[in-house]
Amino acid sequence: MLIAGLDEAGRGPVIGPLVIGCVVFEKKNLKILDELGVDDSKKITPKKRAFLANEIKKKAAMWDLLVITPEQINDLHYSKKLTLNQIEENNFAELINRLKTKPNEIFLDACDVNEERFGKTIGNKLKFSPDRIISKHKGDSLFKIVGAASIIAKYERDQILQQYALKYGKVGSGYPADPYTKKFLNEYYEQNKSFPPIVRTWWKTVENIVKKFEIKKNQKKITDF
Repeated sequence: MLIAGLDEAGRGPVIGPLVIGCVVFEKKNLKILDELGVDDSKKITPKKRAFLANEIKKKAAMWDLLVITPEQINDLHYSKKLTLNQIEENNFAELINRLKTKPNEIFLDACDVNEERFGKTIGNKLKFSPDRIISKHKGDSLFKIVGAASIIAKYERDQILQQYALKYGKVGSGYPADPYTKKFLNEYYEQNKSFPPIVRTWWKTVENIVKKFEIKKNQKKITDF
C-alpha cells in the first residue's frame, strides 16, 4: 500500500516561490521517517533539513516537487483572478496526478480554513480515486509523511532563496515581517521604481511600499510651488 504526503513551503512570503512537495512511501516503510527524526520542517534547523531532505528522497518510493515562481503567482492572480488557495489546490492536484504509481492514501496539510473542504476539492481534481484523503491543519506536525513533504519543499525553497541572494544581495527570508526583506523591498523600489521578478506584487506589503513612495513624490511636488 502506498501512502502519499503533501505540503507546501512559501505560502506567506512576499519574496520567492511557492514550493509544493510530495513524498510517497510504502506503508510498511513509514517507520523509516520516525527513525530519521522527521518533523515539521519549521522545527528543524537548515543543516538538519538539508540532511533529511536528501535521506527522504533516497528512501522514498517516489517523491516530486512543484515550484510555482513569483512570476507565475502574479500572472495567475492578475490574468486568471486566482486566489492563493486556488493556486495551491490546482498544484497539489497536479503533483498527485503526475505520480507514475497512484497512492492508496493521501495525507494533506490543508491551506483552506475548512480542512475537510480542502481535501474534497483536491479529490475532485484527481484523475483517479484513492481509498481515502486525509486533510488536516498542521498536517506536517500530525503526520510524518506530511512532515517529510514539508522538509523537501522547504529545502528546495531555501536553495532558491540562496540563488536570489547571490543575484540581488540580502533579501532575507522573504516574509513580510523580516527586517531584511522589508529593507530590500524599500531600497529596491526607491532605486528602481519597480520590483524585481522575485516579488509577489499583489501582496499588501508591496502595495503599501508603492503608496508610501507615491505620497513622498506628491509631497515633493507640492513643496516646489
